[in-house]
Amino acid sequence: MSVKETRELHDLLFTFMGLVHKKFLVRFRQEYDGLPWMKKNHFKIMSILFQQHHLTATEIGKRLDLEKGSVTSLIDQLEEKGMVLRHEDASDRRKSLISLSAGGREEMRRIMDSYTKKLDDYLDGFNPGELKQFMDSLRYVVTFMKDM
Repeated sequence: MSVKETRELHDLLFTFMGLVHKKFLVRFRQEYDGLPWMKKNHFKIMSILFQQHHLTATEIGKRLDLEKGSVTSLIDQLEEKGMVLRHEDASDRRKSLISLSAGGREEMRRIMDSYTKKLDDYLDGFNPGELKQFMDSLRYVVTFMKDM
């Protein structure tokens, strides 16, 4: 890639991340009527664990670009509230695996059901062909990035 193309790729990635945050995440979080103590980084950790089932604190930190100490504090808070569990990693006893508790998984199902309905309402007025193209493009982007 040329320097110009690399710069454009950088700009596109950061623009995309900003738009996802602005158009979806901020809006959904503002309308969240669940646990009043839950902050955005608590939700991000729970969302990652909802998809991945279990990760180490280091893996969570890398995915969220947070320091391990910050992640540990957030996990401690989630554990105190009964949202996550720590398990010993069978392959390396020095590591702990973090997973959602039954209560955490249930809260995430409730949140995802609410967000799905809000997203459906939000996208209701858009052209079905454009929505299909958008979904196809996102599928391609996700597949491409997984293969990187």
